[in-house]
Amino acid sequence: MSAKQGQVVANGAFQLFGERRRDEIGDLLTDIFGRDDVTALGADWRGIVYFTLDDDSELASDTVVGFDASSGSSGPLTSVDEVLDAVRTGDIADAVDVASFDAWRTATGRRSIDMGDCVPPSVFEFMGGDPAERSTEPQDLITFVAVAAALVGRMEALGMEPGDEIPDEVFDETRWQ
Repeated sequence: MSAKQGQVVANGAFQLFGERRRDEIGDLLTDIFGRDDVTALGADWRGIVYFTLDDDSELASDTVVGFDASSGSSGPLTSVDEVLDAVRTGDIADAVDVASFDAWRTATGRRSIDMGDCVPPSVFEFMGGDPAERSTEPQDLITFVAVAAALVGRMEALGMEPGDEIPDEVFDETRWQ
């Protein structure tokens, strides 16, 4: 993929990154996963980021992995060629739940979201949020993913386990400087 410009499908439901955004998101994912073989591919309106791992012993280098920063889950999905074919045909919209995106657009009166924006859950799923309850305003994808990663890191540093009550320390910026 050598495209300098990205491509938006179905009013922003899926975004195939251009070179600059691919590099920005790739750098962020490199920091999050502690790997230097991450190549970002795109993202969807929910804030799920799609990427490949160029040097993984368990996955082919053309396997697209999805990372949902809100839930913290990730896993292999399909191949790069299948994603690109789905973008060309528009079928990618169904794969990223365009019906829910269209319902959100109708409810908020928005025609679309811009490249690099997402509509994450109002509260991160790993903090007890419901993925069906979405923010009413689009958010910057990089900021959304970075904040989610920082909060998970703080919770891990505090030795928290799933289901633990979230202490105020997680949000104390002075503690984490």
